Amino acid sequence: MANKAAPIYARSELLSSEESTIIREMYAPKQEVMACTVAQLFQAAPNPRVWTKKNTGVACVVKDHNQRSYFIHIVNIDTHTVVHSEEFYLEMDYRTPYPYFHTFAGERCMVGLNFCHDGEAQLFLDAVNGIINRNKKRKEKIDAQNRPPPAAVMPPPTSNNIPVPEPVAPLSKKDKKKKDKKKDKKKSTLR
Repeated sequence: MANKAAPIYARSELLSSEESTIIREMYAPKQEVMACTVAQLFQAAPNPRVWTKKNTGVACVVKDHNQRSYFIHIVNIDTHTVVHSEEFYLEMDYRTPYPYFHTFAGERCMVGLNFCHDGEAQLFLDAVNGIINRNKKRKEKIDAQNRPPPAAVMPPPTSNNIPVPEPVAPLSKKDKKKKDKKKDKKKSTLR
């Protein structure tokens, strides 16, 4: 039986060892924390033109083997709960208007993550981009498999692949007159 790699549990330099342990223990053996750091969660709701602070916690990029998907979680360290969760989707457009502030369209509204540390924000972005790129490649592969095969291209005609009709001798004047008489008879009977 093949040895499986141990689950990944990324650490944040901004968290104490106790807080890191809480994050690690929250996720079952079938989940991996690919990136985590301290961040504030903002949503453009109820007014889509104004950011509203909803929570502060640990932002995690999580690979969930049970659900076979990836998520962005905001974890409340004090209550040991996930207070916000967004699943990655195929056409996810993750933007970084500032190195410390990232945005994306969530399930209900636009979501913003305001990171405490630019370096850890970059590590978080790298993990997110890795997942987005993996999803794009997977979609391209599926699209290529579902694409109909190209139409068969016929080679140009050559004497090798097209039967050449046998030459026909020209009609004599006598045969030509007989043919014309037959045509005239057919025309007169149709009238």
